[in-house]
Amino acid sequence: MGGTIFHRKTKEEKYGPGIQGAAGDEYDEQECQQQQEQQQQQDEVDASEFEDDDILPPVVRNRRPKENKFTQQRLAAIDPVFTPSIVVPLYLLIAVVFVIVGGCLLSVSSRVNEIKLYYEECSTQAPTNDWGDMPKHAYDFYYHQYQQFNVSPQWKFVDDPNDDFHEKGTCQIRFTVPIKFKNTVFVNYLLEKFYANHRRYVLSYNEDQIRGKPASYHDVHGHTGINCKPLSRNNENGKVYYPCGLIANSMFNDTYPMELVNVQDPTNNYQLTNKGINYHSDRERFRKTRYNHTEISPPPNWVRQFPNGYNETNIPDIQDWEEFQNWMRPAAFDKFAKLIRRNHTEDLLPGVYQIDIGLHWPVTEFHGRKAVYITHSSQLGGKNPFLGIVYLIGGCLCCAMAVTIVGFYMISSRRIADPSQLSWNRPKLN
Repeated sequence: MGGTIFHRKTKEEKYGPGIQGAAGDEYDEQECQQQQEQQQQQDEVDASEFEDDDILPPVVRNRRPKENKFTQQRLAAIDPVFTPSIVVPLYLLIAVVFVIVGGCLLSVSSRVNEIKLYYEECSTQAPTNDWGDMPKHAYDFYYHQYQQFNVSPQWKFVDDPNDDFHEKGTCQIRFTVPIKFKNTVFVNYLLEKFYANHRRYVLSYNEDQIRGKPASYHDVHGHTGINCKPLSRNNENGKVYYPCGLIANSMFNDTYPMELVNVQDPTNNYQLTNKGINYHSDRERFRKTRYNHTEISPPPNWVRQFPNGYNETNIPDIQDWEEFQNWMRPAAFDKFAKLIRRNHTEDLLPGVYQIDIGLHWPVTEFHGRKAVYITHSSQLGGKNPFLGIVYLIGGCLCCAMAVTIVGFYMISSRRIADPSQLSWNRPKLN
């Protein structure tokens, strides 16, 4: 009566209704038990992961530099003590090198021959019927093997009655070459007292026109900084100047021949060319324009060359016009020479030569001078003693410094690394 009665649950009570244990539809108790064991093992693994995260300490990255002389800044330092025994030989060595280099530069420069023939007074001072000697101030030449050579050049002026401009005609000049000019021979025009370095002048051009773009009036006139504001448009017809600006308008336009006439043997004239007188890289900057000839007008000073304006055939191609490219690079000083002709294949042999120059570019208005300048190249370029003189001066200064140091050392020298000369070892003055 008082005992406990145990009731055994059926499968329906244990797993819910609809579960049968028979084969086929009966629930597989063994499979269920295996699933429960797998779930229990997974729960234990997950719990172990949380336990490890709580137990392991966080990883701390060590930022300390490596233990070597470079990272710990323990490299050996060089602290030389420049004593007179070191400084004096160093100065003397530099002086010897500078003097040798300067002497070589002066020697090479002194071997370059040159001829300068000033012809700005040709229309007023030269005879018109016969040849006459040029005045002393109108020529200057240097021949390194004939420094006493003193044969005056001759000139003659040939007027042009069809030209009503105040600078007109042709100046014919004959000069003697007593020594061979080795190629390459350069024919330049030389200008004096022409100040092309004025800020407003230097900035007076349009880069778009230079590069061949058909720039509008607003582009050439109102562009900030570099523009053609003084000479940008023809007020009579409203067309844009091409090329615009002060530099292009003032281009040197005296005409030079393509040969030097050999007076003694006219069949053996010295040929010249206007190709290769400028940097080849400028062909990438100066491009043929895409303007239509009805949109542009030549600058005021180009009217003599283009009296009827531009047409379909006469617009200048500045990509191949090397004289124009040379002129568009303004000089830094008021005296400068620009290459206009050259010969890089033949030597200029001794003889008497004649050059005919067409006069179109006036210089008397600003009291300037113009000349034809003929020279040749050397291993180091043209005739210019400036660099050699600078090296010689530098060598002399180094030699003077060495002598000065020796003098001070002999007069008031002291023992090197003498500790008694330290400030804390010197006796204090009362």
